[in-house]
Amino acid sequence: MVGTNIVWIHHFWHTEDLEWLVYTLATLAVIGILYGFYKHYKLWTYGGQKIPFNQLGRRTKNIIKYAILQYKVIMKPWAGTIHLLIYLGMAWLLIATFLRAIDLHVANILTGDFFKTYKLLNNIAGLSVITGSILAIIRRASGQDNLPQDKVYYIIHLSFLTIATTGFFLTGMNDAGYRIAEGASSPYFDPVGYLIGRWMTGVSLSTLILAYRITWVTHLTIVMATLATLPWTNLWHIVAGSTNVAYARESMVDFMEVQDIEKKVDEGETFGIIKLEDTSWKQRMDYDACTSCMRCTNVCPAFNSGKPLSPRDVLISMRNLMLEGKWNEKVVGEEEGKIHPDTIWSCVTCGACIYQCPVLNNHVDTILNLRRGLVSEYSIQESEEAEQAIPEDARNALYNMMQMGNPFGFNPADREDWINELAEKFGDDIIAQPEEEYDYLYWIGCVTSYDPRIRPVAESLIKILKKVGYKVGVITDEACCGEPARRMGDEFLFSETAKQNQEILSQYKFKKLLVSCPHGYHVFKNEYKKYGINLDVEHHSILLARLIKEGRIKPSKEVRIVLTYHDPCYLGRWNGHFDEPRTVIKSIPGVELREMPRNRENSFCCGGGGGQMFYEIKQGERLATIRAKEASETGAKVVAVACPYCNTMFRAEVDQFDMEVKDIAEILAESIDEGEGDTGQQ
Repeated sequence: MVGTNIVWIHHFWHTEDLEWLVYTLATLAVIGILYGFYKHYKLWTYGGQKIPFNQLGRRTKNIIKYAILQYKVIMKPWAGTIHLLIYLGMAWLLIATFLRAIDLHVANILTGDFFKTYKLLNNIAGLSVITGSILAIIRRASGQDNLPQDKVYYIIHLSFLTIATTGFFLTGMNDAGYRIAEGASSPYFDPVGYLIGRWMTGVSLSTLILAYRITWVTHLTIVMATLATLPWTNLWHIVAGSTNVAYARESMVDFMEVQDIEKKVDEGETFGIIKLEDTSWKQRMDYDACTSCMRCTNVCPAFNSGKPLSPRDVLISMRNLMLEGKWNEKVVGEEEGKIHPDTIWSCVTCGACIYQCPVLNNHVDTILNLRRGLVSEYSIQESEEAEQAIPEDARNALYNMMQMGNPFGFNPADREDWINELAEKFGDDIIAQPEEEYDYLYWIGCVTSYDPRIRPVAESLIKILKKVGYKVGVITDEACCGEPARRMGDEFLFSETAKQNQEILSQYKFKKLLVSCPHGYHVFKNEYKKYGINLDVEHHSILLARLIKEGRIKPSKEVRIVLTYHDPCYLGRWNGHFDEPRTVIKSIPGVELREMPRNRENSFCCGGGGGQMFYEIKQGERLATIRAKEASETGAKVVAVACPYCNTMFRAEVDQFDMEVKDIAEILAESIDEGEGDTGQQ
């Protein structure tokens, strides 16, 4: 093809007789991809489930952000850079192939400056793929980031290397055959091809043509074979991952609900995941989309403490069962290929795996539904096998919630006595009355209500709010919010608890519900609404930070301490509140804040989440010990918290590190003079 008397590109140079091979192999590759997608789609929709085709705007936005722009991938600079080198390089080479097809079949576009730009980008893309693939092989072979050592991963990277390398040799042989002589090659816009072409200028034309034909067939075959087998290699994540981000849950707090739960219980039906067929299409899509990048496992507190949980392995185990078609077999068990009970009970539901996943999988959704399956099988069908798979302390905590209204099994009369003490200290008006209206109805929570060491947190908070002038009421007959039941898989108990609490709260008039427990904050804010219960709820750290910013709280007394702040998982990662507790801390004169290496979104769980405040998988090291040690290494003498679970877990550990634990409300209260505060009623 000639443009301005220069042969810029000669399609099928000395391979005209093999043109049919391109279209034959391309057709087979397309058939392979389409057939693979069909097979995977049938797995996702097994049992007649339907994938909705709606919310196209949101789904398109997700694809652009997470699949095309690789938003989550680049969160890890080293691994992200390697992936981008390969991804961007291969993406351009694919575009370049389409441009060449247009030049051949539609219009002569690859000439002049456009051709020069095209060739330069081809060079950059090829070198990018080669560099990225070599680094990926080195990273995997050296054991970095705990990556799987499946041979297929190496074969894929070797195929990329071969595709890019043979591509360079093809363009170099084209340069030697005609481009250099025509002035269509230059070290400035085709450096690799030009160098290879110069190197080959002494080769006879017959030898050059033979070498070109062999290289051309090799290049074409590997490209098409890679595409055709895409649905059966880890490259399937390109399709499954992109589909998964398109159908990602609107929020990480979205959690699969049980429909008609009372009817199911009455009819003796179980719920949750017991068999693979109990999974939803979205959960199956999660399993299929997993890229085995190990980011979830590498940040998992349970895994890092030596417990038998790898979030990646849970998803891969589910995927393997799905690919094997074991729809009617129980998923949890001690047999090979199944998920061991200790694995699912090791999860602290901290959400670190979800936050890190580049394809937006929700590992916690599956793990909690596996717990649901065990608990429903145990409580509804009285299965001894399921009973043995549930930690005894977890069963006891659920029983205590049902019988005593709190997971500890404490006598509610103890709480009533303390509430009466609050009335003596702050006045009888602190006890909520149905006929009164309150700025804040304070839901104190089980841990704070029953632990004498943590009750001062509530007292400090009430003291501050009354000083500001808010009308605050506490409930005498408050029970558990139900969060432990939901995390431990007793969905029926949670639903009943939510309804009972709705009845309790409906007796009172209040503007906002105040909580000092992130776990309660999370369920009241995000999970009660699944049962039609909508509450305006606020965590105490958010309220205190707002009052400080408004100038209504002005800490003045110096509190000379060096502290480090621990981000609670359910306040931070799950609900996005990282700044408010720090605003409170930084407002207090004399306080020096030293951050732990793992903070904010990357915080490490205290070990109390997922119900493990009330039971423990006794394998490996305690999470609270690991985190307390990390806190001590900052040189701080105080661990500041904004969660009673964290408070309790750290108190069991900090003595060995010569530290103490304080809630941010306690520290703030120390800094406020008795006479300070806006006493105007709000």
